[in-house]
Amino acid sequence: MNKKLYSRHPVLKEYNLLASRKYRKQKGKFILEGYHLLNEALTAGIELEIVLYTAEFKNSSVNRELLARAGKADLTEVPQKIFQAVAQTENPQGVGAIVALPREPVNHFSGKSNFYLLLDEIQDPGNLGTIIRSAAAAAVDGVFLLPGTVDLYNPKVLRATMGGIFYLPVLQINETDKCIETLRQKQIQLVAADPRGGVPYYEVDFTIPSAVVIGNENKGIQKSLLEKADLRAYIPLKGSISSLNAAAAASVFIFEHERQTDAIKR
Repeated sequence: MNKKLYSRHPVLKEYNLLASRKYRKQKGKFILEGYHLLNEALTAGIELEIVLYTAEFKNSSVNRELLARAGKADLTEVPQKIFQAVAQTENPQGVGAIVALPREPVNHFSGKSNFYLLLDEIQDPGNLGTIIRSAAAAAVDGVFLLPGTVDLYNPKVLRATMGGIFYLPVLQINETDKCIETLRQKQIQLVAADPRGGVPYYEVDFTIPSAVVIGNENKGIQKSLLEKADLRAYIPLKGSISSLNAAAAASVFIFEHERQTDAIKR
């Protein structure tokens, strides 16, 4: 996109630059794109700073209603070709927003059920987004992204969450050892999802405060972290496939916790 256009519409330059992780971190902002993500954000009470939309998008009464809900956001109409040039999705729907990064909670371990996920170097954006979506659908109090995990605000991650990111704390952790130390202090058992583990996942007691570690898609959980786990739990597989992908494995543990806690309530 040419510099003259950026000088006339500086918001387009910022929108375009926010595709970069470094720039997102520097500015404390990120991009939401598409009707579904904006609708979920507004439903969750997220404030939008700037909304870019096309005339074509505004043609629909449903879309006009969405724009009307944007509150104090600066609404900016841009030509469709320009929006397509700055869009972060392959098939843009004609609407996107700039949003401030959320503030981290003061107490990371203040959930009701004391069940958490630690994600160790998850690289695939689709996997991370799907894990967050499953976590938001269940009684997960927080998701911790350990160093080496794909950026939470990667556009592909955000799309895969399907809005789940707005309904639970997801925190990017800089120091793994400090996180584990805090778990110890809080007396939260650390369960490693490990195909070579000694306990099947359904024999783990998830009625006590727990944190499950899900490892990298190819390497699994790093050795130094695996050695710190209280338990190594595996998912029994009877077919010809030797392992599940990270998102599927996380969902198994998430909903086993849900099953056990629901059984107590009955």
